[in-house]
Amino acid sequence: MNRVRIVTPIYNDWISFSHLLVDLNRVAEKLPFQIYVTGVDDGSSESPFPALDELPDLPNLIGVEILHLALNLGHQRAIAVGLCVAADDADSDAVIIMDADGEDPPDTIPLLTSLIRDQKDFCFVAQRRKRVETFTFKCSYLVYKTFFKLLTGRIIKFGNYSIISFGHLQRLVMVSDLWNNLPAAILRSRIPIQPITIDRGRRYAGKSKMNLASLMVHGFSGISVYADTIFVRLLLFSGVLITVSAFGVAILLMLRIFAPAHATPGWATTVTFGLCIIILQLLFTALSSLLMLLNSRVQRLFVPRLDYLPYLKTRQKLFASSLATYASAEHAR
Repeated sequence: MNRVRIVTPIYNDWISFSHLLVDLNRVAEKLPFQIYVTGVDDGSSESPFPALDELPDLPNLIGVEILHLALNLGHQRAIAVGLCVAADDADSDAVIIMDADGEDPPDTIPLLTSLIRDQKDFCFVAQRRKRVETFTFKCSYLVYKTFFKLLTGRIIKFGNYSIISFGHLQRLVMVSDLWNNLPAAILRSRIPIQPITIDRGRRYAGKSKMNLASLMVHGFSGISVYADTIFVRLLLFSGVLITVSAFGVAILLMLRIFAPAHATPGWATTVTFGLCIIILQLLFTALSSLLMLLNSRVQRLFVPRLDYLPYLKTRQKLFASSLATYASAEHAR
């Protein structure tokens, strides 16, 4: 592995991004591969300058560029655009996805890449052992993982911080679910993943822009990737409820017919009517959900690699060293 591209989403957090570049430059000096950084400007309302005007020299990075998106898409879709650009450029052996705020510490890159060795295709994901977050966020994240397990049958223990080989990247950017949620899309794509335990770091500056609303949207986006699996589970659950309700109606009718003395007048009719309404509601809900699912399967899916270009406004290269040209030529061979 000779060259790795780092993809990181940014929304108005240019001070943190400048700190990240400085730390990456320091870490890159000791890495056995070259680093090229792609920052994805997720429709920021603030200019990257003057924060980036004060950057020192970064001799250990072979290049830094910023992808300016046409509008604010959210950090998951910003990552998707960055990955699609990396796949189209085809000038790196692997891609590292990390946050720009310091919570994915650059000092942990050697640990994240320590088990790659001679593997051609790989996907290593960071599992958090220690999280520097508020109690509310930790509780919300626990609820999200619990619901994800109950609804999808899958366990999700990792976030964005990961390294993916170029071969697996080409497969991932063709998965439509990448547009909604990176971790869930990795699971959905059936790419073999290998977890590595890494502590979460502290933010360089400012406060997280992830509020309760955005956290819920992020969680539901991940769950929505398994919409078909969730539908099948709900359909089976509805079938169980219909069976139980029908069984209850049969028992009530038998009591009413064969043991009328034990049935309160009007009680059996009321309960039977209520159970019949429940059965009809479950049947109509299951039928409408089935039709919606089948209809969505005949619609053209959004494929990130084929459809991302309208959202990419400009590409701004902050700098590219002579090593970048040399590395690209070597990769092309």
